[in-house]
Amino acid sequence: MKNKYKLWVALSMIVVFGLGIAVGVFGDRAYLKKNRPKSGQRPEPFPTVEVMARELQLTPEQKARLKEVFKQSEERFEAFGKEIHSHLQELRGQLKTDIDNVLTPEQQKKMQEMMDRYMEQRKKASPDRRREKTKDQMPPNEENKGERR
Repeated sequence: MKNKYKLWVALSMIVVFGLGIAVGVFGDRAYLKKNRPKSGQRPEPFPTVEVMARELQLTPEQKARLKEVFKQSEERFEAFGKEIHSHLQELRGQLKTDIDNVLTPEQQKKMQEMMDRYMEQRKKASPDRRREKTKDQMPPNEENKGERR
């Protein structure tokens, strides 16, 4: 009788723990699936003009002025990005020069071959995202700058 009771308790505990694990796994997956952003979609870093217009109840004049503010801001961001890109290229060039000064001519040649292989692998691993952008990811045209993309 005692053995049956112990067996029943042990099996009950195993079933309860098994159910807890199953509910945890399936519940977690369901929760994550429901709250996961759709693929190719990222949260907006800042409210769009349309969201601001709706939530702040902007007048048409305010909305137009905000669109202009967003357009000017985007132009400044683009200029800043180009400046950073240029500076990064200079730094990479200086790094290569500094490395070449340490290496022998034969090592420099091998280093260049190694870097070529690395860059080829990198291109294969992550294709140029600019070519693969969908319509939703493309930068806005002049008419809708600052609006939700």
